Amino acid sequence: MIDRIPKRHLEARGYDLNVWIVDGKSRDATLKVAMEKGAKAFVQDGQGKGSGMRQAFEHLFAADEIGSKNRPPENMFLLMLDADGTYPPEHIPKFVEALEAGNDLVLGSRFRGRIEDGALSAFNRFGNHVLTTFARLLYRVPVSDVCTGMWAFRGDSLRRLGLVADGFDLEADIFATACRRSAKLAEVPIDYGRRIGKAKMVPLRSGLLIAWRLFTRWLDSPNARAKEESEKDDRSTPLSEGAA
Repeated sequence: MIDRIPKRHLEARGYDLNVWIVDGKSRDATLKVAMEKGAKAFVQDGQGKGSGMRQAFEHLFAADEIGSKNRPPENMFLLMLDADGTYPPEHIPKFVEALEAGNDLVLGSRFRGRIEDGALSAFNRFGNHVLTTFARLLYRVPVSDVCTGMWAFRGDSLRRLGLVADGFDLEADIFATACRRSAKLAEVPIDYGRRIGKAKMVPLRSGLLIAWRLFTRWLDSPNARAKEESEKDDRSTPLSEGAA
């Protein structure tokens, strides 16, 4: 996955590139291989994807890895993707273009791209459809893949999100919080491949957790939601189509 990142392309466009892996206390050669390839590593405390990513983001901000006098957060772009071979690092430039266009967050939609045969089971595809429909109904944003594991952020926008998810509800937390804050979101189509290794997600349990996160975020602070709805009446905030 690290080798597939289009480093030369991004550097040619004027970007300083840093690659981080968030490690959940793996017992294999993950850390060794990643660091040999020039990546930096963050080892999380406890368990859970959401918890690990939140800890890593907090570490990066606190350590001035993201944001400094020379690199304020608004000039920083961050991209998060699962490193199991399913999501395409080759598509990173599409996310960069969408952020350059003024979007706060960008999500990669598998259902607007190409899904490799066998990469997504019929049950998981149905579950994604149900959760995405639920998200659209709650937040009235025409998202097509709320469970995607590939996201990009402007540094200042990420810093304001205030994420709370500990597990596989991370993406739902990102989407819901961004909607609640009236952030400007965009989608870009991405390809989706077969996973390398065994899946850790338990589909039914994770699906319920994701639905619960979407719902509790929607219920959060009714007064704030009413204010946001009033602001939406004054401007149109559709989910835009990112650069491709």
